[in-house]
Amino acid sequence: MKRVLAGFVVVCALMVWAPVIFGSVQEVITPHDLLKAFIDNPDAAKAQYLGKVVQVKGIVISKGMSIYVTPNVMLSDHEEGTAQAICVLPRLDVGKLSDFTVGQSVTMSGKVYNMSESRIVLKECKAVEYDCF
Repeated sequence: MKRVLAGFVVVCALMVWAPVIFGSVQEVITPHDLLKAFIDNPDAAKAQYLGKVVQVKGIVISKGMSIYVTPNVMLSDHEEGTAQAICVLPRLDVGKLSDFTVGQSVTMSGKVYNMSESRIVLKECKAVEYDCF
């Protein structure tokens, strides 16, 4: 019985620490830093981020439906800023738009779909963490 319990504890510990040990914990980046990386060196930024899942932490400056009928949340590095990252949610997650409030700090996870000098577009986004006011 002690061996089973010890084995269970080891397996649980590995499950908790595996992402840290094997490097699957993602770095959180601000929309400003992601956009700056592209502006400073577009080729390097595309190689590093395009098509990859990243976590972006920013302030919600707007939310709604795009012209393509997809729910999206626009993030900036500060409340009065311009949109630096557009986080497009899956169409089925349209009801989740009510989870977001303008001025709220949020961390979103999504795949970098497009990069330009004006903004970064992330698709398949989901909220990882909401910060309270």
